[in-house]
Amino acid sequence: MKKLLMLAAAFAGIQAGALAQTELNSFSVTGRGGVMNTFVHDYQAIGVNPGNLGRSTSIVSFTIAEGGVGASTQAMNRTTLNRFIEAAENNELTLAARRDLAKAFTSDNVLNAGADLNTFAISINLPKFGGLAISNRQRALSHVAFNKNFSELMFLGQEAELYKQFSPGQTVFVSQLFEGTEIKASWVNEWNIAYGRKIIDLPALNIYGGAGYRYIQGMALYEFSSKAGEVKAYSAASPVLDIDYGDYLNDPKFTYNDADKLLSPVGRGHGFDVGLSAEIVKIVKVGLSVTDIGKMTWTENLLQAQDKGFKLPEVDGSEEYDFEDAADMAKTIIDSALVFSPVSELSTDLPTRLRAGVGVKLGERVEVGVDYVRALNNAPGNISEDFIGLGLDVKPLSFFRLSTGVTTGAGDKFNLPLGFAIVTPVYEFGVSTRDVTAPFTENNPGGSFAMGFLKFKIGKPKVL
Repeated sequence: MKKLLMLAAAFAGIQAGALAQTELNSFSVTGRGGVMNTFVHDYQAIGVNPGNLGRSTSIVSFTIAEGGVGASTQAMNRTTLNRFIEAAENNELTLAARRDLAKAFTSDNVLNAGADLNTFAISINLPKFGGLAISNRQRALSHVAFNKNFSELMFLGQEAELYKQFSPGQTVFVSQLFEGTEIKASWVNEWNIAYGRKIIDLPALNIYGGAGYRYIQGMALYEFSSKAGEVKAYSAASPVLDIDYGDYLNDPKFTYNDADKLLSPVGRGHGFDVGLSAEIVKIVKVGLSVTDIGKMTWTENLLQAQDKGFKLPEVDGSEEYDFEDAADMAKTIIDSALVFSPVSELSTDLPTRLRAGVGVKLGERVEVGVDYVRALNNAPGNISEDFIGLGLDVKPLSFFRLSTGVTTGAGDKFNLPLGFAIVTPVYEFGVSTRDVTAPFTENNPGGSFAMGFLKFKIGKPKVL
């Protein structure tokens, strides 16, 4: 179980959109901080607003290996983060450092993280037919939150205030002690197809509609959470992640997947997107969509636990305490609180979201838009707070596009995104970050990077 916990931490700390909202598989979207509903067209509309495929700007557009990674925290400032990194490198934590970290990690947003990659994507747009797009996408998302009890137990052991209220050996419940604690991570492999076309054509108004479908292969899932008195705890991991399931192989409820294949998914699902977009007098754009409607069903290498009460562990509260002890303590807390056992099947909702956007095109070289995104459920991988952002694309030169804006929400602070792209009629190259200040700010440090260098277009763009 420790390896499963560390796997979730790895998703959060290394792979990590932040944010689920910021589509890191598109460098142009990342450069606007995730503002996209009225901007994206061609294959970029997949998973955002399939209606936009009806107004694609190229006959054929495709990309290979376009993506990015990012992570952010509201729990730490730069001083605390440096102390945390130093402790990890030196494998040493003094009691004073442990107290500081316990206080810092008591947060609803210890970490929001994600990685997003389009291995390939292509779209085709033909007159009267509309636009059709397909893609393959790798997506890893995570969210970590600790309440005071969990954070103090992890860093302080028996020095935690909890041991003044309860005695070691006393029976307590996860829902009683760890309300607000969440460790969530997921990794999926998506196969997408989407279609959109014009459905109303008037002199001053064009309306487009579209729908998308995705077949999802679940590679990994982890959740340990206690929210509003409800405890959820389950995990599943593909054989490619090399988790040891030896203790469960003889249980008839355990369906073991040990296939020696490239991916070997342990869950499968189906998702749907629907969207509408409109152009008003060829200048104003409006978009509304609902994405990721559906479920995942996990059936292999699946473990689940129930909150049946546990006894507080007797832990060491001495001054001698190193970084590995904090990881071991997290394992001890979860292993003491919950006993994981095999189950045959588990269904989870996809992270369904409502997306809305309004944009204005000012000539041929300036476009501005505002996006609002709201989570419609609490599924693994969904944003923890509403997202709102203002995005801007400017072309000071015909071959150079600058993207920027300001965004907030989705478990993150105010961000100042920045991106640039070299744009020709047939080729684009670009790099971006969703917050240019994140690596340098004292509070809420983080970082993100997205890049695409194999993006091509065929056919004369249409004037919108």
